[in-house]
Amino acid sequence: MEAMKLEIERLQLNLSAAERDRTLLSIGTDPASINPNVLLDESYMGRLCRVANTLALLGQASLEEKIVGAIGLENSGDSVLDFWNITRIGESCSGGGCEVCAETKVPALASSTATSVGSSQSPLLCSQCERKVCKVCCAGRGALLFSNYKSRDVTNYNGFSSQSGSSHGSQVDVATSRSLTLDGVICKHCCHEMVLDALMLDYVRVLIRLRRSSCADNAAYNALNEVVGSCLKDSLSERIQSSDNAQAAKVLHQLCGGQEALAEFPFASFLHSVETAKDSAPILSLLAPLNSGSRHSYWRAPPSTTSVEFVIVLGSVSDVSGVILLVSPCGYSVADTPMVQIWASNKIHQEERSSMGKWDVQSLITSSSDLYGPEKSASVEKLPRHVKFTFKNPVRCRIIWITLRLQRPGSASVNFGKDLSLLSLDEDENPFAQVDRRASFGGAVENEPCIHAKRILVVGSPVKREGLTTSQSSEQLSIRNWLDRAPQMSRFKVPIEAERLMDYDLVLEQYLPPASPSLAGFCLDAFSAIKPRVTHSPSSDSDIWDKSVTFLEDRYISQAVLYLQVSALQEPHNMVTIAEYRLPEARAGTPMYFEFPRPIQSRRVSFKLLGDVTAFADEPSEQDDSGLRAPLVATGLSLSNRIKLYYYCDPYELGKWASLSGV
Repeated sequence: MEAMKLEIERLQLNLSAAERDRTLLSIGTDPASINPNVLLDESYMGRLCRVANTLALLGQASLEEKIVGAIGLENSGDSVLDFWNITRIGESCSGGGCEVCAETKVPALASSTATSVGSSQSPLLCSQCERKVCKVCCAGRGALLFSNYKSRDVTNYNGFSSQSGSSHGSQVDVATSRSLTLDGVICKHCCHEMVLDALMLDYVRVLIRLRRSSCADNAAYNALNEVVGSCLKDSLSERIQSSDNAQAAKVLHQLCGGQEALAEFPFASFLHSVETAKDSAPILSLLAPLNSGSRHSYWRAPPSTTSVEFVIVLGSVSDVSGVILLVSPCGYSVADTPMVQIWASNKIHQEERSSMGKWDVQSLITSSSDLYGPEKSASVEKLPRHVKFTFKNPVRCRIIWITLRLQRPGSASVNFGKDLSLLSLDEDENPFAQVDRRASFGGAVENEPCIHAKRILVVGSPVKREGLTTSQSSEQLSIRNWLDRAPQMSRFKVPIEAERLMDYDLVLEQYLPPASPSLAGFCLDAFSAIKPRVTHSPSSDSDIWDKSVTFLEDRYISQAVLYLQVSALQEPHNMVTIAEYRLPEARAGTPMYFEFPRPIQSRRVSFKLLGDVTAFADEPSEQDDSGLRAPLVATGLSLSNRIKLYYYCDPYELGKWASLSGV
């Protein structure tokens, strides 16, 4: 139980008392059953973490061997016991058929709902003491891995043995034949208490991993929903029935006339959000790939909106030749054909943008009756309905402004000679008639017009680096020459009178002589500790890696980050925090230089390593199993002989011995 509490604190979850109790209850443990007076020394906790890490590696290897050995064979079914077999609230020994009775105490929290688990099941046989044991009194199958593995952390801890040892059996025999597999059973009396705590610790790690993976999956679904909308399942089923991506790329190539689509998400996006109707597809669906999302979904503005401006930022400076607007599945009518105006610029200020033209969509589509009304047939091989807005000359830009504005009845854009017949009594020929002949407007009321579109394609070609202007190239060349130029001042090491290490070598204090120069920064040699890839045993008995829609490992979902806090002694005898630096990942021993915000004059400087220090471990070749004391923190994170304070000075002022103190 204490191991589980340590893991919660170790992973820096910052749980409140209520949240901690809920965490304990979620794995079936009564918070009141944890004895706060139990004293666990640092050596035990360090060895417990190492045993849990060993358990994770053994569990991974065991599952791999099981999967490889089962190739070509039928699945034998699940075992009665899982890898951990954690006793949950309300579970107790079955009694009569069990000869071990290791779990007889029922927590007070679950006394009213206590049940005897395993009474209806046939008793198992312990492989150590050969006594009958119920499921509750059995250790998890992971405990059997230590029967075949020699671990000094388990056997050499002050002659450590099970506190509730059985007179009928013995301790875990590390010399047992390797023929013992995970199909056997070992009772809790014959299992080391450290192994039981390691199983609990590993189970908590698995739960935390599953929680983080679930949060990452939800975030991925929400992000995808912002692009393709709530019709994700429909779009996936439609894509299975449709042609492959190669056919969609062919259609896109024909639409662009051999050029490229420059405004495809995520390489391009909108600069500002745009008001969207309630049941509409998300705004980012306008820039989504051509074959993504449902064919019947499209973006539309609220019915009360008569003008919409899209500000599209391209991925790089490009030569844009035009814009293509894909028509929505509902098609256009006389009342909802918009006026389109496009601007382009390299800068965000609207005063500096250039107008590319203004188009009346109604006059452009009068010759094409296919753009009116709902889409009759949808095929991937056929070009989608679209309207092209071609520029007179290609323009080199990074930002595109597109404004869609609805035309009002009675405007100059309505052709009375062609669109209106005063002698006709047919409402279908009257553009001003209030009819609801089709639900193409997408508003709350069917005859209420609104702005809508399926996709926006920006057509052109990206500008290559050699196509940049001469001024841009010369500016980059001058910056590169300035960076390559040797500095006039060099870094030199500040002499140290003494230094002191504290808190597992994570805190370093350096004492400087009175006449030391002003400090400009410090050099830190990169740590030799690593972030292990396997941190817990597999959460499933069928897959080596956890299933996740993101396919991200835990080290990428919740990255372990280290910070170095620097403090200096300032008058009147107070330690003042100078800065806090985030440490990048680098090869062991790589020198990293950090500048102070300002020159510092002090006689004592303190460095403190912060962050998730417990997520790091030493290289297996550098781990020492000879000692009885296992550290809680990896020795590769020690600040000993890693930090050098420096100051800037002209090398000519120090003479010929200047190179000896260079940093």
